[in-house]
Amino acid sequence: MSNTNKTTKLSKVTAESKMCRDKLCDDFPSLFVDDINFYFVGNKYGYKATYYELEQLLQEGKLRVKKTETKTKRVKETSELAGKLKDMFDSVKQTLECSCCYEDKSINGFGQCSDGHLICFSCIKKHAEDTIYQKLSCKVGCINSQEKCYGHIDEAILSKILDVRVFSEYKILKNLDEIKELCIDDINIKLCQHCNAGTDIGETDQDILVCLECFKDTCLKCNQVAHPGNNCFALGNINRGQRQNIEDKMSEAVIIRCGNCSNPIVKDEGCNKVTCLCGHFICYVCKQNVPKEVGYSHFCTEHNCQKPNCKPCHLWDTNLSNRIIDAVKEDYNEDTKRLIDNLL
Repeated sequence: MSNTNKTTKLSKVTAESKMCRDKLCDDFPSLFVDDINFYFVGNKYGYKATYYELEQLLQEGKLRVKKTETKTKRVKETSELAGKLKDMFDSVKQTLECSCCYEDKSINGFGQCSDGHLICFSCIKKHAEDTIYQKLSCKVGCINSQEKCYGHIDEAILSKILDVRVFSEYKILKNLDEIKELCIDDINIKLCQHCNAGTDIGETDQDILVCLECFKDTCLKCNQVAHPGNNCFALGNINRGQRQNIEDKMSEAVIIRCGNCSNPIVKDEGCNKVTCLCGHFICYVCKQNVPKEVGYSHFCTEHNCQKPNCKPCHLWDTNLSNRIIDAVKEDYNEDTKRLIDNLL
């Protein structure tokens, strides 16, 4: 087919033919429309025949191709503009001032009260912990310092920034509030300081709450773990979460777990080679499995051994105080020492 005088206009063609021509223009964006029209008419408006002919001629280099200088220039200008916009964005200060502590912090580290005040996560976390443990309340209000605000911090924000233990305490207090709103006026629910279960004690003169879930005692006067033989706060006035954390660490210090079945084991007498119910042997000192072929060679069997270079675990070491003290040494301070000393 001749390659001259290709200025061909489509006239009086069906809508279907026009759609086929437009499709060819999309398929060959580098070709001029006049060339596409020329071959499209020559192939009697056949899409497939025109497509294959254009493709062959394009491969043989027999067709004019649009210059790409303009497009390249446009892409370059767009890229330069994008770079300038990025530089402008990076130069903008990406911090906000906390309306509580007035410190500049990353925009990703803020939460919003229900009235729209922006407060940093660290301020919200500290305020929420004080509200939950000191006031025993789940109503975490706004702490905006610029003006009085009656807004509150949403639960979704608290679930993101609070520790699991603290958020669990928050949920318990919230459930209690909901129960009190739904129940009759004379309901009197107290929380067990061991397992956080709620118990309705009604009108009672008793000083001790016996939990119906864990059967442990709570003092109703100071709202702390029961302290028989000691006055209220004789063990220190610390919040429930802190006390629970200390007690958990002290318990874990005397518990070992079998490396075979993971059963917890507490030794109350005998030597430090303990036998699990599954038959495996464990060293109570280093908490490692003791293979049968190793046996007592894992231990120093001398009673009250005082050798400075004695490396094996002592078979008859029964003093657990040092182990417990090591477990809670980071928590030992002026506020907690009375509690720890009395629990040892």
